[in-house]
Amino acid sequence: MSKIKEKIKKTSKEVKDIYEGYEPDHKDLIAVEEVHIQWMKDHPDWTDEDAAEYYGQMQCDLMRGK
Repeated sequence: MSKIKEKIKKTSKEVKDIYEGYEPDHKDLIAVEEVHIQWMKDHPDWTDEDAAEYYGQMQCDLMRGK
């Protein structure tokens, strides 16, 4: 095996998920809920269809490389 392939193989094994085993505590959950409630108050007309359209547009932009 070439040296480049060996180096790539070693590098790919070293990458770890930093959130592996992470469990949010009570404070994290409350903070997320508070932010969500505030966002819903600021955007009362937001619907699930709007969210789906926004997400779809983001995915299209990512695929185009924008």
